Amino acid sequence: MILQKVIDTIDELVKNMNHSGSVLLSTDKEIIYNKCFGFADITKKIPIFFKTQLLAGSVTKQFTSGAVLKAIFDKYKTDIKSKLDKSIEYYLPEEHEIWDRVMPSWARQITIHQLLVHSSGIANYTSLPEYENQTFEKKSDLINFFKAKELEFTPGEKFSYSNSGYYLLGIIIEEIAQQNLDVYLEKTFFEPLGMRSTFLPMQGTVDELIRTDSRFTNLARGYQYEITTHNANIEEIKRYERMELPGAAGSLITTAEDLLKWNKALYSEKIIPQFLLELMLYPYFVTEQADTYYGYGIEIMKSEALGTYYSHRGGIPGFRSILTYIPSLKLSIITLQNIVADQEKIMPEVKRLLEKFPPHLSEESVKQLTDIIETKYPGIVENRKRFEFSPVYEAVINILKEN
Repeated sequence: MILQKVIDTIDELVKNMNHSGSVLLSTDKEIIYNKCFGFADITKKIPIFFKTQLLAGSVTKQFTSGAVLKAIFDKYKTDIKSKLDKSIEYYLPEEHEIWDRVMPSWARQITIHQLLVHSSGIANYTSLPEYENQTFEKKSDLINFFKAKELEFTPGEKFSYSNSGYYLLGIIIEEIAQQNLDVYLEKTFFEPLGMRSTFLPMQGTVDELIRTDSRFTNLARGYQYEITTHNANIEEIKRYERMELPGAAGSLITTAEDLLKWNKALYSEKIIPQFLLELMLYPYFVTEQADTYYGYGIEIMKSEALGTYYSHRGGIPGFRSILTYIPSLKLSIITLQNIVADQEKIMPEVKRLLEKFPPHLSEESVKQLTDIIETKYPGIVENRKRFEFSPVYEAVINILKEN
């Protein structure tokens, strides 16, 4: 009865709208909802179908954290927690080429655990103002870009999201496993789990991958709409991210069906053993959201109605994703989309407003800021319903909580 209400609600919310991507709901035993919408290529009128590949953004992080645990376990067998408490320098010593002859002092202090839970204090390179104007020919160039920045706080003190930390974790995995990260993930996870449409490309843009790499013949292009405009038009995004930049922090390309295979394997302990999964899913730090904590590459949500459940969102130019698992219902909820808001027009105003709020926003402050912007630009709400899967996802979660 509840699941039928969920299905009816999704169908009603996407009816006569312009969503583009995939929505999949499944228990451990059967698929409940699996539909595709929109176009992988609007110009060529190529529709999205079940094998269409989309970028998952930061959903990549749970693959990275799983790979860290697996690589350490396979190499050392015992004392895993002590190996997670080793410093970055232990795995990437001063003479390692990644430091380009100058290792930052924080590499002796920050641990692998702190990288995994975003408590390192390392500046988030994707948030640095000059990031989009840079070119990075090799990994050490990107490390050089953020390594000289002062730590934002004492490591271990608090939670602060950092793609820099996860980029470093990718290099650490390569050092432990003595394999390139993309190869390690493919041999360790993707091939054994039958995730035949999933890859972690280490270079190139979406456009380049579609044209030159046979693994990505089903890869969707990314699109955007102007966030405040009534009846906004869709256009292909102006700048695709180069896949060498997000790396272990966000380069995953996949399908909804492959992510379901991952969820089923991860939570049934077929990827890593129970004691490692417990480390991965422990609520180490509260995030910026109430009742939401961070484990290793996964957010842990606390709900009276649903119990503890696990989720992560991803965003990369042209694409958005949500991957969730609710143990009490044995339910996976997966959304992937290739139309996103172009927020350039409102960002100066948002930055001005943020100056009036404390540095770390409470849930009440976030709501207050959102209300100010949405009241001034009613098109934001209209467009969110028209294009984004996040309101669909939120409606599903609310139904499950209420029933």
